[in-house]
Amino acid sequence: MSVTAFITIFILSDANEIRVVDDETRLKTIDDFMLNSEVPLDLDDLMLVLAGAFRVPIALIGVVGEFEETFKARFGTQLSKVSREHSFSSFVVDEHNQVVIADAQNDPRVSDNPLVTGEPNICFYAGTPIEINKQVIGAVCLIDTVHREFDDKHLEVLNKIGALVSQHISLSKEHEALKREHGLIEKSPIVLATWRYDTSLRLVYISRNSERVLGVSSQDLLSGDVELSDVITQEADNDFTFAMQAHMEGVETHSCRLQITTPTRTIWVSMISTANFREDGIVYSVQAFLFDTSDQKYVEDKLNKTNQRMRLLLEASELGTWDWNLAADVNQVNKRWCDIVGLEYEYYDTSARFFRQLIHPADYVQVEKQLNDHLVGKSKAFNTSFRMKHTDGTWVWVESYGKTVESDAQGKPIRIAGIHRDITQRMESELHEKKKTQLLQFINKTRAFYLQNNDLTMACQHVLPELIDISDSQFAFIGQMKGKEASAKLFIHAISEVVWDSSSFSQYTEYKKRNLYFDNFDNLFGTTILTGKITISNVSGGHPNAKGVPKGHPRISRFLGLPIKVKDRVVGMIGLANKFDVYSEEDAEFLQPLLDALAGLFYAVELEEARAVAEEKLRHLAMTDSLTGLFNRRAFLDECIKVSDYHGRGCVAIVDIDHFKKVNDTYGHDAGDQALITVARKIAKHNQPPNVVARLGGEEFALVVLGKEKSEISAQLEALRVAVEETIVNYKSDTINLSISIGATFIEDTYGADFSALLSIADKSLYEAKEQGRNQVVWG
Repeated sequence: MSVTAFITIFILSDANEIRVVDDETRLKTIDDFMLNSEVPLDLDDLMLVLAGAFRVPIALIGVVGEFEETFKARFGTQLSKVSREHSFSSFVVDEHNQVVIADAQNDPRVSDNPLVTGEPNICFYAGTPIEINKQVIGAVCLIDTVHREFDDKHLEVLNKIGALVSQHISLSKEHEALKREHGLIEKSPIVLATWRYDTSLRLVYISRNSERVLGVSSQDLLSGDVELSDVITQEADNDFTFAMQAHMEGVETHSCRLQITTPTRTIWVSMISTANFREDGIVYSVQAFLFDTSDQKYVEDKLNKTNQRMRLLLEASELGTWDWNLAADVNQVNKRWCDIVGLEYEYYDTSARFFRQLIHPADYVQVEKQLNDHLVGKSKAFNTSFRMKHTDGTWVWVESYGKTVESDAQGKPIRIAGIHRDITQRMESELHEKKKTQLLQFINKTRAFYLQNNDLTMACQHVLPELIDISDSQFAFIGQMKGKEASAKLFIHAISEVVWDSSSFSQYTEYKKRNLYFDNFDNLFGTTILTGKITISNVSGGHPNAKGVPKGHPRISRFLGLPIKVKDRVVGMIGLANKFDVYSEEDAEFLQPLLDALAGLFYAVELEEARAVAEEKLRHLAMTDSLTGLFNRRAFLDECIKVSDYHGRGCVAIVDIDHFKKVNDTYGHDAGDQALITVARKIAKHNQPPNVVARLGGEEFALVVLGKEKSEISAQLEALRVAVEETIVNYKSDTINLSISIGATFIEDTYGADFSALLSIADKSLYEAKEQGRNQVVWG
């Protein structure tokens, strides 16, 4: 049997920080971490690697107890423990440091040790501490049967191995504790769930007791086969959506009640959720406890019905009062306070957490700031207006005033009292007027930006954030119809920049390139385009054309589609999504002036584009020979001016069809036109851009050949002459043979050249070609 010296584990963070403690504390640490048994640490593979790396036959992890050292991991030996008096690792424990014995047979500390004099005949030992809670409880050991020497580099590596083993032991204990905690939760009536946020909140964990408590298996929920929204009622779905949106807006804790419907029963579940935020304030995850409160809900419903009948007999005061004991976290309110938000006074939750969760997420930060300013003495009173959620789902505006009425001996507030007043009607009127003014400014800004930059897309993108704000929405887009009827598409001028996967990233890239179009109208926004009517959907999936959103896209819970029309013709639309409150016809009516302004801008852009197209057609007609499609004389001279702005070789040539009058006289002008078209095509084919080709008039053509030596150009012109000579024009039953004469002049540098003069030289060369018998190229 191959027996190895032992390895003792002790985590050593810094040798200078190790505290000298008695053995009783050290042994208690071993007991707390359950290391005094023979249960292994599952680190035998690490010992195999360690022995191979250091080329020793034995590697061990040993824990030094009161009477013996137990090997928790090993390689190269079957030995499971040794007595403490014979344990080499005891030196590591006693010295709180690495121990290296290079030659055990000659070391007086261990020379008579039976592990040296007998099996396994230890000659070399190296051990590094394992430290748990600043207690050295053992060592990681390397053992050899021959004399060895270790340098500082070897010892440093061994020290790091010891630290890793220490960390493994600590993490193993934490893992076991976590498993026990999860086991307790799974046996309890409380379900633990976690949602992780990337671009939207996604369920990543739910305890396995969900099927027993909620009636839905955790496997189905995590795989996505069943969504929580599939089993809860529509009202509960709205409450759940509001809770998650509140966390997205910065609310840390929230509670709500959800109704779950299963084939066999209805379950009422209370959900208490807490959000975790990154350093930049963005939500990272949401954790929630869900527990069955069906019995409690039944009692509450019975009491609520009784109390609602009683409420009709009671008079409510104008003001709601509140009195908050900060130390006890008890907020006492009167009945009027509860009436303002539709709560039953007898069952009002007195905790500050309950009050906070009623505050509108958009107002939450403001309320907290002003309250804290008063509590720390920055303001004499707490005085602010904000929205609170009514039990019927609407929002109530309240004006709240409060002051500190009691402080402790150090002057720290311990009690604050105040009043609430319902100002919903006044605030809604003021906000409506304010938004009307804001909308007018918004419309004027859109027009001014377009007039200043002459860029409709940029104008829409510039004002999109204000549109989202003024409509109280989370997402928005502005689109314009492009193209003819059946092939028309919705061009997206501006859209909320949401990227959730590779597919949407490609769409986002197209949007940035101003090339994003929507051509599938079988959806909510398509309903607006196809019908020309306002589209309102306040229930997720409730509209017949609600096809859902791409996987991973943030949830669309509410939608408002507004058509932009010019003379009853739909020219575009605005899409709005995820308002905290429901969308209504009043929202559409309020935004109608913006729709009219955009309709005017869209119409102006259409007229401008039509005018540009017409101008381009006119310019083309003015610059083009109508018969051949080549440049005319005027355009040819304009192009020559452009050529003269650049350095380069070239040539100017004039081409004339030989005996063209005879063609007209013999076959008629239609045949002559056919001959002109044929020759024009040959010239254009042999002179692709940047060469310039034009018809000067009659049977004369001009061309500029660029960027070639004279010999190359000469060959090119000769090839053109031959091509025309070999061409036969078929006209009715006749065949017409043609030839051309070419006069040319070479240009060493086109920069600043006088092309009128060059044309004259080429014309003289053409005359010489005719004098010499035609059908040839003559250079001047």
